[in-house]
Amino acid sequence: MQIHHLEYLTALAREKHFGRAARVCNVSQPALSQALRQIEASFGVPIIDRRSQGFHGFTPEGERVLEWARTVLAGYEHLGQEISSFGDQGLTGHIRLGLIPVTTPMVSLLTTAFHRAHPGVTISVLSHTFVEINRQLEQFALDVGLSYLDGTPLGTLRPYVLYRESYYLLAPASHPISARETITWQEASALPLCLLTPEFLNRLIVNRIFEEVGTSARTVIETNCAVALCSHVRSGQWFTIVPDSFFYLVGDWKRTVPVPLVEPVETNEIGLLIQERDPLPPLTRAFIEVAQGLSIGDELRKVAPLRNLRQPAA
Repeated sequence: MQIHHLEYLTALAREKHFGRAARVCNVSQPALSQALRQIEASFGVPIIDRRSQGFHGFTPEGERVLEWARTVLAGYEHLGQEISSFGDQGLTGHIRLGLIPVTTPMVSLLTTAFHRAHPGVTISVLSHTFVEINRQLEQFALDVGLSYLDGTPLGTLRPYVLYRESYYLLAPASHPISARETITWQEASALPLCLLTPEFLNRLIVNRIFEEVGTSARTVIETNCAVALCSHVRSGQWFTIVPDSFFYLVGDWKRTVPVPLVEPVETNEIGLLIQERDPLPPLTRAFIEVAQGLSIGDELRKVAPLRNLRQPAA
C-alpha cells in the first residue's frame, strides 16, 4: 500500500464514481480499482460496497479506513510543508481556502497580504455553504474557512475573529429609494428582492430578521452567486441586501446606491475557521498569522458608504 493509493481512496469518496475518481487522479480506472483492492488486502476487509455494479458507498470498515486515510494524507502534507520551511526559499506548497459567498468581495485583502508574505505558496479560493466548509475542514479537504462565527455550531473548529458586518439595501440609482438616508427591514420586505439561496447562512440571517419584524421577504430571484446579486440591481429592476464588505467590490458602481437597513441595525461576526490540530500545519499557521496582522475592519470602513447606521430618533 502506497500514499497514492490513499489519494485514490479519498478521490473516490469525493467523486462517488470510479471513472471520475480515476480521471481526477490521472490514472486508468483499472489501476484505481487495483489500488483499492490492495488497500483491502492490506487490512483484510472489504472497504467498497460491491453488491452491484458502480460505486454504492463504503462498508463500515471502509468508512473507518477512509477516515484514517484522510488523517494520514493530512499528516503527509503537513510533514512536507515543515520540511520545505527548513530551506532558504521560504514556505512553498498550496493552501485551500473555503468561504461563504458574502465574503468573496473582500477575500483579496487576505490572499494578497498572504501572497506578499509567502510568494512561494499558491492559493485556491472556493465558495461553499458553512455546512460544506465545516465538513471539508474536518476531512482536511480545506485548510482555512471564512464564515460567520455568531450562532453557528463550531464543534472542533477554532475561530479567529476578523470583523463585524452590517447590512444595506442595494438599490438601483434610478429608484426614489436610493435617495433615502435609511430604510427599515419592514419596508425592504415589500421590494422585489434578489437574495442568496436558502442553504446559505446569510439568507438564514436575512430571513430571521424579517421574521423578527413580523414579515417575510418578497424574493423574486434566488442565486448561489454573490456577484449575481449586484448584477441584478444594476439592471435597474431589482434590489438586494448585502453586508458592508461588498463595498470593497462595488463601492463606486454608479448604477447602484446602498441604503442602510435599520429597525433593527444588525451586525454579525465574520472570521476564519480552522480544524483543531496541534501543531498546526505551517501553511495554515502562516495564513492565520498574516490575517491577524491585518485590520480588516479598518480596511472595509475606508470603502464604507458615507451614510451612517445610527438608529433614527424616536
